[in-house]
Amino acid sequence: MNVAPCQLKPELRKEGRQSASVPCTVLWDGLYEYATIRDISIYGAQLEGFCFPRIGTRISIIAEGLEICATIIWLGANKCGVLLACEVDPVTFIRRHSIRAITPTEPSPVNITQISFRRYA
Repeated sequence: MNVAPCQLKPELRKEGRQSASVPCTVLWDGLYEYATIRDISIYGAQLEGFCFPRIGTRISIIAEGLEICATIIWLGANKCGVLLACEVDPVTFIRRHSIRAITPTEPSPVNITQISFRRYA
């Protein structure tokens, strides 16, 4: 038996994808799923989560106050691909949503006052 060597499919997308790790919420038909945007291009994105609707379902993706309408175009194990309803600049999207400044927060001062024997407020 002859086995053909494995060949990778050529990339057919016109626009490149940018890797991301942006938490989001996916909404459809009154249901929701917490997910992560794993990559994004000008017209599409790959989402990672646990339970997505069937192919062809229109969804809303919400990430930090941004809402993007999309349609599910493929499903995989804990992943799906979406076609975005409008163009998104992937580099700008990732800059705004993937990188968050981490600033140490100091705890608020607390004043404890004894109001009676072994009782504090």
